[in-house]
Amino acid sequence: MRVTQVIYPKDLGFILLLSDVGPGSRVIEGGVGTGFMTAVLAKYVGGEGRVYAYELNKDYIEIAHRNLKVVGLDSRVTFRNKDIREEVEDSNIDSAILDIPDPWNALNSLIKALRPSATVLSFLPTINQVEKLVVHAQATKAFTDVKAYEILLREFEVKKDAVRPKSRMVGHTGYVVFMRFLKA
Repeated sequence: MRVTQVIYPKDLGFILLLSDVGPGSRVIEGGVGTGFMTAVLAKYVGGEGRVYAYELNKDYIEIAHRNLKVVGLDSRVTFRNKDIREEVEDSNIDSAILDIPDPWNALNSLIKALRPSATVLSFLPTINQVEKLVVHAQATKAFTDVKAYEILLREFEVKKDAVRPKSRMVGHTGYVVFMRFLKA
């Protein structure tokens, strides 16, 4: 079941690559929605890793848990019905992925949970949110390598002697902000 917007595969793949999430990783996800990103993260952390999924909406947690159960990944995820902007109870985290409207408000609680050199990525729909997050992250002086990206994907129509871009493309879906944690 899906009640929220999922992050498109073009953005999701880029987020995974930058996050350096792999077998054994400990990952925080802020904003679970229906569990699409949660399932992908759970797959990549493997049986030895863990995803700590923070979500305020209990209905979303139930839907995400049900969806994860269907694909057999529910045992790799711990759901927390908490506001990631106020409290993170986990520690020694390798990466945090945020899909919330105001991720700058989660940075202070994340700082206590992240291990040195951990990655933090955020998916945002507007450039105003990107600016606010980047400025806030730089002001904390706890993060380095702060960058913002937009991924555009265009398929080509290939025929003999007639190669051209398809008329439709997956254009703007959102922005990805990356940063690496230095220290508190």
